[in-house]
Amino acid sequence: MFANLPIPVQTSTEGPPREIPPQTPVRFPQCAPQAVDKVVSSIQQGQPLVALLQNIHRPADINLSYFEALGLHVISNAAPEDIIPDSSCLPPIEEWNSIATDNLLEANDATKKPLGNGNLSPGAQTYRERKNELLIDNTAAFRTIRRIPPPTGESAVRLGNAYEFFKNLEFFSGYWDDTSLPPPSDSSGATGSSVEKEDISAVPFHQQTHTRTGTGSQLPPEYRQNLLTAFIKLVAYDFGCNVSLPRCEPRLHLTPPPSIPFPPSYFNSSAFFIYRTPTERSAARAGIIEGPVAVVSCRGSTVFATEAESQLDLAREVVAVLLTAQQRAREGRTENKFGEGKWWATKQRWGGGPGGPIGREADKIDGLAAIPASGTGTDEKITLPVRDESERGVAAETRRIFGINGPSPNKRTKRGKTADGNMAIYENYRKLLPPSSTWDRRARYCPIGKLSAEAGFDDVFMVSALNHHVSIVRVRVPEKLLNVLSGDETNEGWEKLPMWRSKWYDLFIGVERVEAMELVWGMVSYLMRSNDIQDEIDPTRKDATRNDGNAQDEKTDIN
Repeated sequence: MFANLPIPVQTSTEGPPREIPPQTPVRFPQCAPQAVDKVVSSIQQGQPLVALLQNIHRPADINLSYFEALGLHVISNAAPEDIIPDSSCLPPIEEWNSIATDNLLEANDATKKPLGNGNLSPGAQTYRERKNELLIDNTAAFRTIRRIPPPTGESAVRLGNAYEFFKNLEFFSGYWDDTSLPPPSDSSGATGSSVEKEDISAVPFHQQTHTRTGTGSQLPPEYRQNLLTAFIKLVAYDFGCNVSLPRCEPRLHLTPPPSIPFPPSYFNSSAFFIYRTPTERSAARAGIIEGPVAVVSCRGSTVFATEAESQLDLAREVVAVLLTAQQRAREGRTENKFGEGKWWATKQRWGGGPGGPIGREADKIDGLAAIPASGTGTDEKITLPVRDESERGVAAETRRIFGINGPSPNKRTKRGKTADGNMAIYENYRKLLPPSSTWDRRARYCPIGKLSAEAGFDDVFMVSALNHHVSIVRVRVPEKLLNVLSGDETNEGWEKLPMWRSKWYDLFIGVERVEAMELVWGMVSYLMRSNDIQDEIDPTRKDATRNDGNAQDEKTDIN
């Protein structure tokens, strides 16, 4: 009687996996196009820019010509002072680190700055707390996460606000090797390797803090999103911002000019955003968000062996930046839905008549008509009564109210079918629903941190993530380029699209974590600055950057 029951197989948890896959090498894309011309024309290769971009149908179609049409100019390994337009927004590291611990609480209020939402920014005390939390050793932090008792003579570390960050970083250690640990030495000989094996075997498997069971390419995408979200929240929360996934799919809308008979199209993205939380408690509880302040892009690519793969990764970043610029430019505008007011979205189908069965509905009616009449030995077919539209409406309303001639209201219908037994997709086709909205109804779109409307551009910041590294990117998006993407038929050109990219910071290494945190601090502080501080920004620097964009580029290229 127990022959069909599965017999549990005893698995051992006292040792590492039998086969550990090889480590995934850390690679980064090497695509940095350079714009030669200062002014980029809206007509590229004999056709408008939007029509040129609409020729991209698959990732293999991307090449350098599309970046040249946009005027993209990438500046790699830029200094933090070049990425943040106002260097005073960066935390004064030497000054804040020199403050004594006993005087830190008193000096904290003097280091705070007013923000655009009416609150004060975090000060030196918050910076020192975040720095000390990120400098915690990974092994000690992973012991706290996995609830492993510390070695004799040591106490368990307190992670504080960085608990969520180290929790997600511990997930990473199962797919990526911790670069903060010394690499295994192969030149130690047989004696050294045997000693290492003895040391590893001496520690039980359930008490080991670093155990890789997969490769970096097998890392689930949500792990990288959760790690980056926890890292940004360490700074963004104190500035009144939050990181959240979009409620509507992010899309870069491409609208061709009226002279081209092409329908509008879009590029979707998996990016998510940093939003500002409203100061009104009722609005915050209702889920209202303001912004976006910046964009976050996480990609799971690990192989950049060819130029096409590097160009594809750069294209994903450009799409995320441009769609963020489009959302920041929505302030005071209304959404123009695709197909709104068109005849094919307003006129009733089938000339206004009731129409007939669709798809499998015709097979269902033919099957009912083919059933012979009960109680007769003949092959007579059942004749279905023909009802007009009024009788159909009355019968449907009767079934809805009283449940007559239909399933019970408490009985669940099959998935994908309505109460009448028809497919839900067919019913939606008959309803002629209006096009779905691509704008978030609970979002207050506004360009937070933009210099002024007369500047003619918008600085869009992006936190980019690859492998277990993070980089901060700033792109200066001209307003003329956004107008061309929105269908503006003009022959005026725009200045090139400069992109400043910092170096890639390794989140496994504590010192690089702190450097990335300081750059994120400066980014959020610059975007959330008050209007008084915005007016105090040196106008000569703004005019010089707008009129001669090569000055900062040449400085970075020389370095």
